[in-house]
Amino acid sequence: MMNSPHGRRRRLAAISVLALCAPVALATSASAETERSVFFEETGEAFWEVPHVCDDGSLVQATLLVRSTRDFETPETEDVEPTARVQYNAPCQDGSQVSWGRRNVLPATITSTENLKRITATGSGLVRDDFDNTVLHPVSFDVTWTGADPLETNVRTISNQGFRITTSTEKQREATANGEVIADDAVLVDGETNHPFRPTFINTLEERTTRPPS
Repeated sequence: MMNSPHGRRRRLAAISVLALCAPVALATSASAETERSVFFEETGEAFWEVPHVCDDGSLVQATLLVRSTRDFETPETEDVEPTARVQYNAPCQDGSQVSWGRRNVLPATITSTENLKRITATGSGLVRDDFDNTVLHPVSFDVTWTGADPLETNVRTISNQGFRITTSTEKQREATANGEVIADDAVLVDGETNHPFRPTFINTLEERTTRPPS
């Protein structure tokens, strides 16, 4: 079963693309009013284990997530505001916890190649602490995902009693990720992902919806 990104910045909305055609006949005019919309989303997800020293001096393994997101829907053909989520969580043995980045994303510059072969995401900004809204953590990141074979593809078509037809195509590759993440003026990671349980992957979702004329 394919892993899906945890959520979407914008919901799929049907935005009409109307074919231009001279109204030479009623049937031709009706056909020209077919509504078509496309939603596209690309995600790169990577996890690291990061040594974290708790206040009581004990050492635990924190989890660091970097998830890039690039999406758009018609009539757009590219995401003008791509983002990345940088999230850190370190549960300590004394019951305390250091956690930030769960509630906001950062602006990112994202470049990618076709067929889920490669994504690069860079950026910086401030992320909120998960327990104290007044605390902000300065974060910068520069991460590159490299896809590995095989490419998995899942295609589904959903028809809503003939009034709406949506074809959903999801593609995914397992990947490696390498990069540097700096937070609170400290280098958290500088190298390849190392989390033993969380997979690294590149994923795309394309949904094409058609609404026949009423």
